Order: sequence, then C-alpha cells, then structure tokens
Amino acid sequence: MSEDLSSQEKKAETVLRTSCAVNKVSKINPKKRAVTRTHALWYHFCQGLSYLLLKLFFRVKYINSKNVPKTGPVLLVSNHQSFIDPPAIGCGYFRMTNFLARKTLFKFKPFGKLIDSVDAIPLETEGLGFQGIKETLRRLKNNEAVLIFPEGSRTCDGELAEFTSGYASLAVKANAVIVPAAIAGAFEAFPRTKKLPSPFKPRVIVEYGVPITPDAYQGKSDDEICRLVESQIKEIYERIRRRPKTKK
Repeated sequence: MSEDLSSQEKKAETVLRTSCAVNKVSKINPKKRAVTRTHALWYHFCQGLSYLLLKLFFRVKYINSKNVPKTGPVLLVSNHQSFIDPPAIGCGYFRMTNFLARKTLFKFKPFGKLIDSVDAIPLETEGLGFQGIKETLRRLKNNEAVLIFPEGSRTCDGELAEFTSGYASLAVKANAVIVPAAIAGAFEAFPRTKKLPSPFKPRVIVEYGVPITPDAYQGKSDDEICRLVESQIKEIYERIRRRPKTKK
C-alpha cells in the first residue's frame, strides 16, 4: 500500500513539475528553428535506410500512416517497448519527426552526434527537465512533429506501464494535434534485458490512431486528455499484438 502511495506521489510530483515548467516556458517567445535542406536530406536518408533495415530484419508493418498530419504541430504519443521504437514509429510516414532521448545517450559522442543529427531532444533521466520541455515546446510551436513515450522508459514485461499526463500541457500550449500510436513486437525483437536484437523471428507492427485535434480536447484537463489518449493506445495495442507476427 505504501509503495502504491509512493508511486502515486512521484507521478503527481512529475506531472506538477512538468506542467509548471510548460507554463513557464510557454511565456517565452521561442526562437524559430531553421531546418535546412541539407539537414532534411540527411534526415530522410537516415529514415530511408532505417526503413529498409526494419523491413529486412523485423518485417515492420505500418497501419493507418495517413493518420499522421503532413503539416502543423503534431504530438505523437506511443507505448515504449524497445530501443528500436523511435525509428520504427518515425519511419511509417515521410514527415520529419523529433523524438525525446535520455541525456545519457548523448555521452557517447559518435552515437550522440548521430541521434542529434536526426532531431533527438535530450531528456533528463529524472523526468522531463526544463530544457527538454523548452525545446519540445519550441519545436511544436515551429509546426514540427514530436514523438514522446509517456511511460517514461521501456517496458520490462511487454505490457503497458502507467502513463504520465504531463505531455498534455505541451499539446495544449502548442495547439498541437495529438496522434495516439502503438507498437507491438518490438519487445520480443529487442527487450531491455538483451544487448543485441533478435531479428527475423518477430514481426514489428506499428499503428497510428485517429488524430485528436485541439477542438476535440479543448476544455479538458490534462488528466482527461491523458485518459483519452491512453485508452486509444491501449485499444490499438491490444488489437495489433493479436495480429500474426510472421510474414504472410
């Protein structure tokens, strides 16, 4: 009972800290981020290469990619199964997408430079720090797409973990469309307990849900928005995890 209470207190503290930080940075007029042609070409090269590798080794399948808007601020919200989640989810459509990555991943310079070059946003280990929130909101207000994992870390058992609702404030402040998404098969392909992936055996499936527009969540609290998004992700996940993971 005390552990459950402690977990709830930590969740409430994280949500409160995130909401306060969002309110603080939303008052700052963010400087527009310029996306050069060279940067876009490099991103799409990496995206195309990742798509080919995902198809070859994990037989990735995409469902309803058209649900991701081609323009405007978009917050993609998904469950988190594996290291391969960001490229697996971001390769299902042509649009460039930012994603959050633990700040510790940037410490190994070659890898840090690589993920930075494909629009990763450094994330403090203990929840979303001020700088991470500021940069995420900046990119959303720049009409970009951002992928987040509200579970906070990769699943330990393949099941969905508890979601935090702090991300809802980002969507509201940026007037962004929220796209719920789910990924299945990535846990079997590359669980957090393994140092190397297991290719060919599983099939990774990604489905994008119906977009939730600002008009749809207007007037709702952060918790209400989170419950709406979470319920859609759970529904999608339960549907795709039952699909055959072998190639037809």
